[in-house]
Amino acid sequence: MDVLFIGKRFYTNRDAYNEKFGRIYQIPYYISQKKTTHLWLIDYHTRNTNRSNDQQLEITTTPVFSLMFLYMIFKMIFKRPKLIIASGDCYIGLLSLILSKITRSKFIFDVYDKYDTFSGYRNLFGINLYQLLLKKSDMCLFPSLKLLNDTNKICQKTFFVPNGIDESLFYPKDKSQARQNFNLENNHLYIGYFGSMETERGIDDLIQATKVVRATGIDLKILIAGTKRIDLTLDDEFIHYLGNIPFNTVSTAMSCCDLLALPYRQSALMDHGSSCKIAEYLALNIPIVSTNSSNFSSNFNLSKTETSMLSECSDPNSFAQAILNQLKNPYYFKAKDDRTWTYINQQLYTVLFKGE
Repeated sequence: MDVLFIGKRFYTNRDAYNEKFGRIYQIPYYISQKKTTHLWLIDYHTRNTNRSNDQQLEITTTPVFSLMFLYMIFKMIFKRPKLIIASGDCYIGLLSLILSKITRSKFIFDVYDKYDTFSGYRNLFGINLYQLLLKKSDMCLFPSLKLLNDTNKICQKTFFVPNGIDESLFYPKDKSQARQNFNLENNHLYIGYFGSMETERGIDDLIQATKVVRATGIDLKILIAGTKRIDLTLDDEFIHYLGNIPFNTVSTAMSCCDLLALPYRQSALMDHGSSCKIAEYLALNIPIVSTNSSNFSSNFNLSKTETSMLSECSDPNSFAQAILNQLKNPYYFKAKDDRTWTYINQQLYTVLFKGE
């Protein structure tokens, strides 16, 4: 076997297996077209085991600490992959590091978030597991430039691998046709929010900002999709909550909107992150209203003029003013580089298999 990719099956409230979602699926899928590749998805939430193939990519999902989990460990030791890539959290990273030592494989650590800020993260026997994995990996991959720059001196090698888009899903769509799919009125004005709704993502600030805008006489509504946190109330009459819709319908729901919102607050997780939905928003060519979170400004190389259009974090009044500005004089942010998975994976493949 050439490549073993070990990832977390469920992350950011998406199922990498069934929805073919994100870097945990898209990176090994691309590599499998040129190298024999096995994607092992570790499932923290269900007791289901699955085996399938997507063209050349072999896929196995196993519950954590199950008999099948143990079987996969021994199977991979026997298969002796030449390269092991870990993505998901530090525990998957540690498993991958141990396997790489046993099989004498090259170990790549994909750091798609600042893993030591996860609620489930714990140091191991007093050892900073996160920093250990950064030091011991042959190369670290980062979707966040801030995270890369902050850990650059710890890692042996680093490479920027942004979160990409599936260009077959995310492209400009007709707004009226999109609204028909969700039974939305054509004459309504919507600002959209899509994704997780933890407090630090600023959904509460968006709701308050919308109330401020509505107080000016503008009948602005919010279209929301994603997993709602337990204590979040979405009962206001101007909120239309779609639920956590399937990933293959998200781009259509986004296309229903007149504006798209990124109301992120400042936190270690958000400041060092790189949200998947930002590139998705940009691909749809819809005006974005955002705070000045580095999650957007740093990872997409915004100009000083563009940065000046962003609101303050955790400030609903500032965000409301940014909404009003975008309604009056819409500005369309553009990605300054190619954010399709095809292009991103081409660059990554060249780095991983240089000289072959």
